[in-house]
Amino acid sequence: MRVREGFPNQRLVVLPANIIQRCRQLPLVSQLYVTDIGAYPTAPFHYVKREQGISQVVVIGCLSGLGEVEIEGESHRVLPGHVLLIPPNTPHIYKADPVDPWSIFWIHFGGLQIDASLQTLNVNRQRPLVFVPDIGKVKATFEDVYACLNYHYSDSGLQAMSAELLRLLSHIRLLRGRSEPRHQSADAKIVETIEFMAEHLNMPIKLKDLAAHSGHSVSYFSKLFKLRTGQSPQNYFIQLKVQKACQLLDDTDMSILEISAQLGYEDPYYFSRLFKKIQGHSPANYRKMIKG
Repeated sequence: MRVREGFPNQRLVVLPANIIQRCRQLPLVSQLYVTDIGAYPTAPFHYVKREQGISQVVVIGCLSGLGEVEIEGESHRVLPGHVLLIPPNTPHIYKADPVDPWSIFWIHFGGLQIDASLQTLNVNRQRPLVFVPDIGKVKATFEDVYACLNYHYSDSGLQAMSAELLRLLSHIRLLRGRSEPRHQSADAKIVETIEFMAEHLNMPIKLKDLAAHSGHSVSYFSKLFKLRTGQSPQNYFIQLKVQKACQLLDDTDMSILEISAQLGYEDPYYFSRLFKKIQGHSPANYRKMIKG
């Protein structure tokens, strides 16, 4: 299943063609201007493929969950705190992780200064990701950009939008992690650990085992994992198990006892309490719910 848009509580604005033309004509706006903007709070099955790319820069900020982008045959994992920037006319595919789908905000922008902006951020087709430890500050600036669209596309509103877009790009540059190679190496370890979790949902893995798999001490691994994902390793692993349980409840006739055992829980009552704590419903009630 693949979904391009239409997610619960999404926000989406596409500027009309005549407004984009005005942006190109206004001196204070023509340098940088938004053409599309939106936010998807949790986007399961999100999938976008553009064989020719688009004429604007694509910016995606990942707040939580995981995603993946493929550019020129090379795949990059997207983690919380990552900002993805795809240059114009670049064929690409990006998608949400099937187990832990991302929550994102995004912008498409054009203008005379798009090449200079990408150079300043030191991103290109081979290196499209920037890690921003405090992604919340970038999200706050995104909200300011979005709010400018309430000016009903007046000249002053478009000028304000352009100024806020420049501020957003400046925040990405100023707030980015200072040591990119180290961050990239750490990100790779976290991704490997998450994949290890996803492959061993039937086992009661301990924190020390996850830390050993990552090659770090327990204390450093726990701190790093929470920095990148916003959750402790233990809670993240439990959440993956509950998400898998939801899938089995939706797609199979397996009993709750069987699902509990498949996910490494010997006590189905403990599993049910854990499920209800995270989902807000017992497994039995979840299965009865009308979804979609």
